Amino acid sequence: MKKFWILIKYEWLSFRADKGLLILVTLALLAGLYGIYYGTTEVERQRQNIAGLEKLTEQNVEELKAKYPEGTDAGDIGYYHSTFAVHHPDSWAALALGQRDVNTYYIKLRLLNLQSQLYDTENINPQKVLAGNFDLSFVLVYLFPLLIIGLCFNILSIEKEQGTLPLLLSQPISLPLVVGAKLTFRMLVVLSLGLLLSVVAMVWGGVVPDGRVALWLGVVVLYCLFWFAVTFLVAALQKNSAFNAVTLLGVWLLLTIVIPALLNVYVSMKQPVPQALALTTQQREVVHGGWDKPKRETMEQFFTLYPQYRDTTEIKVHFVWRWYYAFHHLGDVALADLARQYKESLLARHELVQKMNVLSVPVNVQGIFNAVAGSDLPSYVQFLQSATQYHDGLREFYYPYLFNQVTFTHADFAKEPRHHFASVPDTASAVAGLVKLLVSVLLVFGVALLLFRWRVASVK
Repeated sequence: MKKFWILIKYEWLSFRADKGLLILVTLALLAGLYGIYYGTTEVERQRQNIAGLEKLTEQNVEELKAKYPEGTDAGDIGYYHSTFAVHHPDSWAALALGQRDVNTYYIKLRLLNLQSQLYDTENINPQKVLAGNFDLSFVLVYLFPLLIIGLCFNILSIEKEQGTLPLLLSQPISLPLVVGAKLTFRMLVVLSLGLLLSVVAMVWGGVVPDGRVALWLGVVVLYCLFWFAVTFLVAALQKNSAFNAVTLLGVWLLLTIVIPALLNVYVSMKQPVPQALALTTQQREVVHGGWDKPKRETMEQFFTLYPQYRDTTEIKVHFVWRWYYAFHHLGDVALADLARQYKESLLARHELVQKMNVLSVPVNVQGIFNAVAGSDLPSYVQFLQSATQYHDGLREFYYPYLFNQVTFTHADFAKEPRHHFASVPDTASAVAGLVKLLVSVLLVFGVALLLFRWRVASVK
């Protein structure tokens, strides 16, 4: 054991003297700090936008109060009054923004047909989405493997190429002890950096401490160990440094880019998802067709859904608000199955990715981080469902005014339902991903250890 720590000491002295490695680690540290800054800044920007939406709603109410006197028709209020369904970020979203940059986190709603409002909100920059988010999870998943490769690609080959390996082995130490000490020192450096950045991000982002802290740190440790296992496997082949570097970069490219791209193509073909735009367009066609239908036919269809309003006054004039909102709602009903299929298709695609991510550890780990932060696809689908329920609540609130012909007063604005939805972590999926990650680490380390022992024995 004493020999082991002596080797660790000399690795530390060699590391301090190597400016290239110091620059590499420093760049990784700076990238991590920038990722933390970006993530926390983006979440704070979204929170400020959400706070601004509340002010917009208040301004809209004040404008309507000024425009319409006490006791106005509720139909006018329902048409011109807008409110928002909001997806509040979890504090962990600062560490892994996930799909919060792809999918909208707020939806402007009125009493009109729902589906065109759900998918008609665009608050992202397409160029920004194309580039992706440079948050901490991105640094850990995509850049830390490069750091590990840079530190470990020549742990054994450099001793051979410099002619120092025979000198080392002439001492009372073995080759496994030398490689073990080199790997252990580099593990200490990388794990310390990864855990430090994670803790800094949690403090900086104001993360509420809970069981996810241990889960996140455990994933960071295991993911780094996986890449150390990969470098150990390549080193066990005992090739030259150039071969090791090219091979490791090829593995990184395969696991982080090629396989995820192929998975995306496969999942898109295996589990196609209807376009939300098509859903919106089809509903608009249904709703616009409502103008041409006889009012009695429209209201009879509506009364089958809301029989409590069947005894309301028959419509004899050209336009009344209750008829207008009735055929808007019938447009939602006509597309209810298609809307449900859209959401189910999104979840089915997510489940397929969860099954296939065993082929790419980076995809698995990114999914774990997103699940921990509540920024994954299921959270977005839950938000859509929450927005749908909120719209239902708005209709239930306004219908008694419309069909019972009750005037709307200024005091009634305060009675209108409000929406609140916050991300919930998918701990079960995160734990399942953690188990997959653990199996991957043990498998690669096991193969690497067997190969290394076989190569050592063959040399002897």
